[in-house]
Amino acid sequence: MVPVANEPLKSNLTLRILSSLFLVGITIVSLSHGSPLFEALLFIAFLFLMYELKQLPFKGNADALRQGSFFVALYLVISFLSVYWLFDTNPDLVFWLFCIVWSSDIGGYCAGKFFGGPKVLPKVSPNKTWAGVLGACFLTFFVIALFIENTFAGLDIPSTYHRGLNSWLWLDTNSSLGWRETWTNLSSTAELLVLSLIFSLLSQIGDFLESYIKRRLGIKDTGSLIPGHGGLFDRLDGLIFVAPIFALFIYSL
Repeated sequence: MVPVANEPLKSNLTLRILSSLFLVGITIVSLSHGSPLFEALLFIAFLFLMYELKQLPFKGNADALRQGSFFVALYLVISFLSVYWLFDTNPDLVFWLFCIVWSSDIGGYCAGKFFGGPKVLPKVSPNKTWAGVLGACFLTFFVIALFIENTFAGLDIPSTYHRGLNSWLWLDTNSSLGWRETWTNLSSTAELLVLSLIFSLLSQIGDFLESYIKRRLGIKDTGSLIPGHGGLFDRLDGLIFVAPIFALFIYSL
């Protein structure tokens, strides 16, 4: 006989999966249709997040936390402007970023639940484990590798971004040295995979930052908009944090 205590856990997991599939579905549909549907979705998400931010109990806390609400709102604006700029530059860049964040969230959650193990920062986020961190990186690597030959071929790293990447990494592609020629010929796939892992780790830092803010505010979730997840901030914390860094990197190429 299955213990009754397991039923809420199964129900919550089902809601989490269904709500995730719904959010991913509408995001992919809007992104594939392009403007103005994606901008409309972006604007609606921004309004919901600002509403959630307004409802958070910053006012009842110390001055530092009240000032923190201003910086969170400012960073939120910068983050959404970054996503819009990426979309305007090349929609494939947005899909690449979304794949990184989604893979990190799913891989981290599943690996953490299945393997458990030592916690990363138990005082900040008691549920996040090292297994979850590795699981997030593993699934990100797998998903990006799966799409890299077809979907992300549109990024055209060798011709469009490769010169910028080489400059950023201080590599001289005109050199006659063999290892640099090898880098030029083979690095496109490796660059995408390595960069994806770096941004996966940055996305997870966003999760930890949101967990820290919630612990300071004494709340478990930022809202109840998304069944199984909580608020929209709980779902988009990694994306909000990493989007400006991702956009700044692309802009620097």
